Amino acid sequence: MEKKAAPYGSWKSPITAERVASGTLRFSEVKICDEKVYWIERRPSEQGRCTLMCWSAKEGEKELLPKEYCIRSKVHEYGGGALLVDKTGIYFTNDTDQQIYRLKDGKAEKVTLSETARFADGCIHPNGNALFYVMEEHKETVENSIVRVDPRTGKIETIASGHDFYSSPRLSPDGNQLAYICWDHPNMPWDGTELWVHDLQSNKKRKEAGGRSESVLDPQWSKEGELYYISDRSNWWNIFKANKPVAKLDAEFALANWFFGRSLIGFSKEGVFCSYVKNGSNGFAKITRQGELQPIDLPFTAAEYVSVENGWAAFIASSPNQPSSIVLYNLKTSNFQILKQCRSDLFEKAFLSQPIAIEYPSGGRTAHAFYYPPLNPQFSGLSTEKPPLLVNVHGGPTGHMPPTYNPEILYWTSRGFAYLDVNYGGSTGYGRAYRDSLKEKWGIVDIEDCTNGALYCAKQGLVDPNRLTIAGPSAGGYTTLAVMAFGNVFKVGADYFGVSDLERLVLDTHKFESRYLDGLVAPYPAERDVYLKRSPIYNVEKIRSPIIIFQGSTDTIVPPSQSEMMFKSLSDRKVPTAYLLYEGEGHGFRKAENIKRSLEAQLYFFSKILKFPLGEEIDPVHIENLDPSNLANLRGS
Repeated sequence: MEKKAAPYGSWKSPITAERVASGTLRFSEVKICDEKVYWIERRPSEQGRCTLMCWSAKEGEKELLPKEYCIRSKVHEYGGGALLVDKTGIYFTNDTDQQIYRLKDGKAEKVTLSETARFADGCIHPNGNALFYVMEEHKETVENSIVRVDPRTGKIETIASGHDFYSSPRLSPDGNQLAYICWDHPNMPWDGTELWVHDLQSNKKRKEAGGRSESVLDPQWSKEGELYYISDRSNWWNIFKANKPVAKLDAEFALANWFFGRSLIGFSKEGVFCSYVKNGSNGFAKITRQGELQPIDLPFTAAEYVSVENGWAAFIASSPNQPSSIVLYNLKTSNFQILKQCRSDLFEKAFLSQPIAIEYPSGGRTAHAFYYPPLNPQFSGLSTEKPPLLVNVHGGPTGHMPPTYNPEILYWTSRGFAYLDVNYGGSTGYGRAYRDSLKEKWGIVDIEDCTNGALYCAKQGLVDPNRLTIAGPSAGGYTTLAVMAFGNVFKVGADYFGVSDLERLVLDTHKFESRYLDGLVAPYPAERDVYLKRSPIYNVEKIRSPIIIFQGSTDTIVPPSQSEMMFKSLSDRKVPTAYLLYEGEGHGFRKAENIKRSLEAQLYFFSKILKFPLGEEIDPVHIENLDPSNLANLRGS
């Protein structure tokens, strides 16, 4: 069929915002136990409720959690580690009260009765008579510890305390030794942590590894009682045992611990089954007992939540052609099967824009990104123009965007936008040195890498240099605002619950990130001037380009006041702007109707600023100061 020529951005696409929002499930916390695979499934169509699913060869897939419950931990606010599965029982953290529940015969029984505590990242004693959890208690101050919980009485006993943070309590196979991770402010878990082992019989503790400048994470015991862990002492998060590398590879065998429990390794009789990140994409391998790394050819470029038992591995994986899926892999036969995909209505292959890994110079360094060209089998752009570019700035900023099947990316590329996923300096997946390049330079390195990535694409003739756009959530929202305040390359931006005032983020955020900016920006309050200098809200007079802002009303990580200040300042200065506040949403939108509205509102806003026609009907967004002469004045100022 002959393609129809139409302006970029105006292409009609079957990848609608409604399909993107309502058709996509979110998977997490895969567990394989007793020949069954369990996972948490988040459903936008049920107001973001997270339920428990189970698959077995005999019974297929079924839901286990009663409708009135939602599995979700809020420890560190980001949560994770809400599901605990063992042959002795199934336990979960309930969203509404953050207490531990036992799931038995289709019914949920409450185990703990604390009104102030939250629980995450647990493990079960082999005899089933004790649970070990990270507990975060919210009273006048927030205190973190590792506790032992009696599942019969709910009694809580402190096992480890005194450090600012804890994670990953893991019992040895005999139940006598408890390994765990701890760290203190101002470090984050990817900066420096310590691995300790607590002998539960003698009550003695020993430090196994780690320190202020070594990130150690994900301790696991083999079936033989050997303790493995991940350390970045070689610049890369590699696997260690007894302070010796199990296998050396210039790759990352771990992800940044924003969430609990996202392991990339597991154990079998043959050795260690693992996934790792190299050059931005995931690979798979088996590490033999002799330390030989044997690559495994699997058609996935992103993976997480690896769980291994009795010669089987289960994990979540995806690729540019495969949506996020629950995968079951046979370590003996090398065969795999997909148990469930996050989408039942897959998009046509002709619409799947394929990512291209690019490297480009930026600030004397080499930066990394994935470029997705516009693609729609029914349309081509006008011969007189090149496509606009949407630069995506991931959150974190210690995060990572792999090349994968992402409906939100396809929403844009199928309408004629080019898309650039930037893994700017500070991102994981490229070694510690790359991660540390953002130290004290947040608001500098990220701006350079996003700006230079866009200019690189323009220089290569891929996109229109006069129609460069940018968007990002959370820390990516900060960079979006900062790029606008400290440069004039981007013509329009979309800020999703981003930081506008760095100082206020320090003073008005949760414990986990309350000292994060010491390393990213400067010690506070000693160098308060640096915070003001790099805050978009104190440089709003420099912003020339229109910005649309999205915010959740119950966000405790970046409170609504941050977005409200920016919106008012832009509006008062007569910059075209819009503000959408979603009641009941937190840090990241979970409800299908809000995800849908955000995509459409961003497209509508961009169309008005870049002046391309829409290929579909979209409910209008009220835009402050939208006046053609005003736009011209701003761009010329």
